[in-house]
Amino acid sequence: MTSEYVSGMKWPRWALLLFGSISVVAGVMTLMWPGVTILVLVVFLGIDILIWGLMLVTNSFRTGDGRVLGIVFGVLALIAGASLFLQPLRNLGAVVIVMSVFWLVGGAIEVIESLVERGKNWGWELLSGLVSVGAGVIAVTRPALTLLVLALVAGIWMIVIGSVRILAAFSKRTPATATAPIPA
Repeated sequence: MTSEYVSGMKWPRWALLLFGSISVVAGVMTLMWPGVTILVLVVFLGIDILIWGLMLVTNSFRTGDGRVLGIVFGVLALIAGASLFLQPLRNLGAVVIVMSVFWLVGGAIEVIESLVERGKNWGWELLSGLVSVGAGVIAVTRPALTLLVLALVAGIWMIVIGSVRILAAFSKRTPATATAPIPA
């Protein structure tokens, strides 16, 4: 299976498509029914964060670079995602804190990686990081409207991030052997 660097790590095509599709669906639902789908948003955010955490941990072990930060952040993402997914009503208030931290820290890491590594998709990574940081700042500075703002910002963020991941999956080059004609 081919993979290339996206967000500073290797992602298999199926993972980009899965992560992107779940993000886009959750984002569209949130924008269509922000008041009704807060609970659904929390569940989808939990799934989204679980997948992201799994990919962070998996990639950290697979690359062998000893990315302790990736493992630690991935495990935190797995814990946060499981908590949001399994107990969405109980954790509704924590969504603001969890998402603010993930958007701010994750976005900052993504911006720094994009500027330092300047890989093939560094522009997409930079855009993704800037959008994440902006969403985190909005969630922190508007506490009275946080849930509604969070729903709208999360919907937009998930559509953008999901679309970027889907575009990255379709922009991947396949190995030369895969492009050879198949005998009839």
